[in-house]
Amino acid sequence: MKSGFKSLVKKALALGASEAKIIDTAAIVFDSRSFLKCRFGCNRWGRYWTCPPNLELSPEIFQDAFDQYSKAIIIKTTDPYEGQEITVKMEKEAMIAHNCMMAFAMALCVWCEECAYPEPCRHPQMARPSMDAYGIDIGKTVESLGLKVEFDEKGGLLPCWYSMVLLE
Repeated sequence: MKSGFKSLVKKALALGASEAKIIDTAAIVFDSRSFLKCRFGCNRWGRYWTCPPNLELSPEIFQDAFDQYSKAIIIKTTDPYEGQEITVKMEKEAMIAHNCMMAFAMALCVWCEECAYPEPCRHPQMARPSMDAYGIDIGKTVESLGLKVEFDEKGGLLPCWYSMVLLE
């Protein structure tokens, strides 16, 4: 692992991530059912620039690009807005401070209360696709890292958002 990647974890935590871990991209789990859940289980489908089918980048082209990455930083936050902000900042940090010029953030875009689609994106510098939009099984991917879904004392699901930055 590049020594700089350890500093990316520290930086993500300093920015407010509750957890952050570097993994080999080989540990990222793909499952085509994730895409089905995205298509048939989410009200964002076709209504957001960062959601299918508006991504205009096929899963095959994404997979070709993904195969060129060797590491990723997984970022956990309790707030999706904070998660998106931290993840995009970490993408920039990897590019500028660690010479990972092709670093690429993946985070559910929540920057706008309501997406401008089909009008131009109001915040293209922040917009990134979610992991599940390209078939990544987030639960199985983070489970292998010891990260898990957590519940409060009444059995309610605690807020938990995962995002990542692909690293060269």
